[in-house]
Amino acid sequence: MKIVEEELRAAGLNLSSTTVQRLAAYADEMDRWNKAVNLSALRGDALWRRLIIDPIRIGKSLEMSGVLADVGSGNGSPGIPLSLGCDFREVHLIEPRLKRASFLRHVVAKLGLKNVIVHRNRIEDFQQGTMKCDWVSLQAIEPTADILDSLKHVASATTRVVWITSKTEPPIESATPLEVSGMNMCGWIFKLDQT
Repeated sequence: MKIVEEELRAAGLNLSSTTVQRLAAYADEMDRWNKAVNLSALRGDALWRRLIIDPIRIGKSLEMSGVLADVGSGNGSPGIPLSLGCDFREVHLIEPRLKRASFLRHVVAKLGLKNVIVHRNRIEDFQQGTMKCDWVSLQAIEPTADILDSLKHVASATTRVVWITSKTEPPIESATPLEVSGMNMCGWIFKLDQT
């Protein structure tokens, strides 16, 4: 727990002790489940920084709130850290793989995240008007034309998409670089009405 608090403090993130405990429990569960379900190759400090601290930094920097759809949630990042570190009314974790969706349901229940809903679906299978999101997060998912078209089923024209990636080419011409001080990773942000 001390390492967690040091990492958060170093990142300039002041979170309640309850939130820090929930983040630590999430990391513990990810580590425990990772032995049976391949959730992440990251371990220790690298896991904390990349999958927990950095998403919260992004969320705070962008002042994310409202409704979030985390597409391809897999190990729960960035959706779960964002749900704990930002002021979201609802967070939708969208993951088609059974074992990973089971992990997400387990973590959501264990942490008592009442505003987080797990969907075992592909984003392409959502029907128009299923939900309206203010934000969409993508990590380890390429925003192809099909994905971007599918996102329009769960979003409005002004929904902002945050693509966390190491790719230096923007997904669409109007995307702007996601630059948050102190982070090793980068990404892109854009609106769906620009696609």
